[in-house]
Amino acid sequence: MYSGNRSGGQGSWEGGGAAGSEGPALAGTLRRGPLFSPGTYERLALLLGSLALLGVGSNLLVLVLYCKFQRLRTPLHLLLVNISLSDLLVSLCGVTFAFVSCLRNGWVWDALGCAWDGFSSSLFEKSSSHKCMCDAF
Repeated sequence: MYSGNRSGGQGSWEGGGAAGSEGPALAGTLRRGPLFSPGTYERLALLLGSLALLGVGSNLLVLVLYCKFQRLRTPLHLLLVNISLSDLLVSLCGVTFAFVSCLRNGWVWDALGCAWDGFSSSLFEKSSSHKCMCDAF
């Protein structure tokens, strides 16, 4: 992992020198390679894509069944629908950023995309876990 200092690391400084060496380049940024091999990124993309499809499909099924059958419209089932909606949003919003990044062999989003990915995943997962606590009581 990259430690943030110039005394070592896995990358090389812009200008061709090794990390920590003094060369003709200005003190710049570290140019890092991919964290995993391309095959690992492909496997991660396959896993994330499968999880996203499974999550979207199963949660959409819950929502459709709730809307279709009148007898399922009870307060307890409404809590389960809320959990399903939160999980659907995690599957759509949370997995998308990581899936695209795995397809491109590294994080491709800027700081705003990183902040949105963390915020949306955290928000939807917290709302889902809080609804599970309501179900427990």
